[in-house]
Amino acid sequence: MTDTRLFGEAAFEMELVSTAQLYEALTVQAKQEVGGGSRQFLGEILVELGYLNEKQVLEVLTQLHGSKSSRVQES
Repeated sequence: MTDTRLFGEAAFEMELVSTAQLYEALTVQAKQEVGGGSRQFLGEILVELGYLNEKQVLEVLTQLHGSKSSRVQES
């Protein structure tokens, strides 16, 4: 079953990022959007800022969306 939480919310609840780190990443994302540039995913920004690594991003995505194999089984 798919989780309805957002990436940042899940990462915070999993205690992978602090409120300040999440706010900083969201600010970067908002500035990208306002600036008309390409908008990055929040996980990408958190990795670039050094707050998460790629394995942690995958853990959050798995928490939110389940593993690839469970999605295939549900089809």
